[in-house]
Amino acid sequence: MAQQADGSRQSFTSASPSGGPPTLAHPPIDDVVRPPGPALLSRILWVASFVAGVAVVITSLLARDSHLDRLKGVIAGKLPDGDALAVEGATAVVFLGSLAMLALVVAMEAVLLAVAFKRRSWARWLLAPLILLHAVVTVITADYVVAPGGAGVLSTVLLAVQYVLAAAGLILLFLPSTTAWLLSGRRRATEI
Repeated sequence: MAQQADGSRQSFTSASPSGGPPTLAHPPIDDVVRPPGPALLSRILWVASFVAGVAVVITSLLARDSHLDRLKGVIAGKLPDGDALAVEGATAVVFLGSLAMLALVVAMEAVLLAVAFKRRSWARWLLAPLILLHAVVTVITADYVVAPGGAGVLSTVLLAVQYVLAAAGLILLFLPSTTAWLLSGRRRATEI
């Protein structure tokens, strides 16, 4: 028996085909609609982008001493009259701030992607401007965290791959088949 909105109970019965007593039927269950191929590929690309972003943060933190030494030289050149403590503090803020921005953008994208895969179409519209912020953060991170020359090749490649995968994942979220899947979730929610 299922309880109705007005508090009454309803049993799920059906008449027997032979005209005998009614038999108990199972309650209706919503079909689980599998996301279309482009949506699944989008999720894979986004997850790969997140992994690349986390890899940039981890590898940068592991090599932080060399990054901090290089940044101290850059910041000391911009603040010739700055004392050593101010230069060291500014260096830490720039380095950790760049990595924190990258981690924050990745976290926001992950949350919005999870919401989108609960068939909330509005989440992909929030991902669109966020991908622009992602581009800005990628450039800032490349400027302040990536070492120049051959030492920074891995970080440069990971940052580039991360952004390209995220952008491709976003494009796939706007394809017609993905849009129809997302909108069918909204229609189903209004029918219930």
